[in-house]
Amino acid sequence: MQDAIVRGILIGGSLGIIGTWFMDMDPIRAVGLGLIAGFLAGITRYLARRKRNGDQ
Repeated sequence: MQDAIVRGILIGGSLGIIGTWFMDMDPIRAVGLGLIAGFLAGITRYLARRKRNGDQ
């Protein structure tokens, strides 16, 4: 579980920083939104994998 969440947070934060180059957004806000989105993506991936494997 932790691997998917950590990867999601890191990728989301990185995409938030890259987003500041293209969308003229405040860097702190962009990183924050990226971290939140990455966390939610990691949770979603974990739950989808758990459902696919039949674990409950």
